[in-house]
Amino acid sequence: MKIISALIAAAAAAQSSAFVVPATGSSAATSSTNLQMGLLDFFSEDARKEREARKQAEIEEQERLQREIIERRKNPEKMEEYEARVKVRRALRMAGEDEMATKVSMYDGDKKE
Repeated sequence: MKIISALIAAAAAAQSSAFVVPATGSSAATSSTNLQMGLLDFFSEDARKEREARKQAEIEEQERLQREIIERRKNPEKMEEYEARVKVRRALRMAGEDEMATKVSMYDGDKKE
């Protein structure tokens, strides 16, 4: 156990000096160029706005589908149509036609082909 803790301490000490920039002169030059870092772009303002827009679009889509479900439950005709689709899908599954069953559109808002 002492050997492992000694190795961890030695590794931590070696790594901490790996990121130190040696001072070569008294004046340090700074750059004002914008560097695209790839992985670190995740933290940029534009990436954050894009993530928020995607999240908001997904929330709006889910709300639309939820309203559709509520409307269907209130309307007996739409509920009968839904139950007929369920019966068709179940019959396909029981017949072993799983691929065809997945293509049955259960909701009007489905984007399945």
